[in-house]
Amino acid sequence: MPNRLTIAEYGRLNHRDVTIGDHRIHYVDEGEGSPLVLVHGSPTTSALWRHQIPTLSKQFRVIAPDVLGFGKSVAPDAGVSFAQQANALRALLDHLHIERYSFVGHDWGGPIGAACAAQRPEQVHRWALINTTVRPTYRPPWYWKPFTAPLTGPLLLVRANLWGRNLEQMMKAASDPEIAAHYLAASQHIGNRRTFLRLERLEGYRALMQGVVDALPSMPKDALILWGTHDAYFREEHRELRTLLPESRLVMLEGGGHFPQEDAPDAVTGELNAFFLP
Repeated sequence: MPNRLTIAEYGRLNHRDVTIGDHRIHYVDEGEGSPLVLVHGSPTTSALWRHQIPTLSKQFRVIAPDVLGFGKSVAPDAGVSFAQQANALRALLDHLHIERYSFVGHDWGGPIGAACAAQRPEQVHRWALINTTVRPTYRPPWYWKPFTAPLTGPLLLVRANLWGRNLEQMMKAASDPEIAAHYLAASQHIGNRRTFLRLERLEGYRALMQGVVDALPSMPKDALILWGTHDAYFREEHRELRTLLPESRLVMLEGGGHFPQEDAPDAVTGELNAFFLP
């Protein structure tokens, strides 16, 4: 298996679907060994990890879900909140009988993965965060307000599907028509786009992240923080994460942007592989 995968090659990985309660959850399940869960953020899918999966799956059982309301894990028309996301991920791990695992969270996959882990912190072996935050007091930059405001938020994210249609403005790799088409297709369902909006509005975020902070003493202290520079959304949040997680290791990925898995894939793969290997 090549180290970098096209979208078509990603489609030939071991894809599975499971219905748990009222939700159908789609995920990639590759490799054998200790479970490593890769949790993507908005507005992407498990395809975000396609360049990392070939290397990581040589040593680990890599589980990369489409989190609820993204890709093929379609949300109800009203969309879903952070708490529903974390509970859905917890339900998937329980369904797969995973009792000990490591995880990586990117963007809103950081809070989702961490909130899931906080429910049973003793199960977590190691964890890494990429261009994200788990800080309860986090607030988006002021210029992000149009994406969350009562009138312009639904107009831009739900009706116009701005992120699905203009992802290349945030992700250099989305200038490739195949990549852009994949993420656009994943945002077609109305419930998925309303999920984008509910997460940007941080619905339930503060209380959920306070639960993560409360659970930190029971989680591994030596987390890895990977940070693509020139992130317009989280900006200097890596400094706040280092304060919250003082024993963590911070690695800056120059020019990686907000989506370093797509825009600096070899660097991300190398750092994750080195960190998670026994």
